[in-house]
Amino acid sequence: MRNRLNLRSKLLLAIALTVVMVQGTVPLTNERVRRLGDQLQCKCGCFASITGCNMINCHFSDPVRIQLLKMVEEGRSDDQIFAEMVRVYGKEIMMKPPAEGFYLLSWVMPFVGIAGGLGLIYLLLQSWRKRSAAAAAEGGQVVESAELSRYKDRIEKDLSDLE
Repeated sequence: MRNRLNLRSKLLLAIALTVVMVQGTVPLTNERVRRLGDQLQCKCGCFASITGCNMINCHFSDPVRIQLLKMVEEGRSDDQIFAEMVRVYGKEIMMKPPAEGFYLLSWVMPFVGIAGGLGLIYLLLQSWRKRSAAAAAEGGQVVESAELSRYKDRIEKDLSDLE
């Protein structure tokens, strides 16, 4: 009897915890709300989308989900919804920054960085090729330092000991 009571109390506790955890979350049954929420960034610190935020009872994504659902039910267009979100929360709420003004840098700078890196690699290769051509023109003799010749002698001695 006592074992059965213990099992019953555990089941009730599990059900109560589930209800408490689900109570605060906003269900995302509307496909359009889910699609629009994927394009908006949560500001709770997780940097996920509004629909991708995993925080239970999130102080930011839950109210925004409710606002999205309300605007969708009012029949607003996607552009009107995004304009309202940008008006209220700023352009930082957008997952993809707009391609205008200062935000244009976030679109352009990766390509500028790649081009600059490739240009730097090209210049380094040209410099190394010029050095090797200059060394070959001087007679092909590479001047070794005393330390390098000491290490080479040591390697030769160690190799001869192996045989």
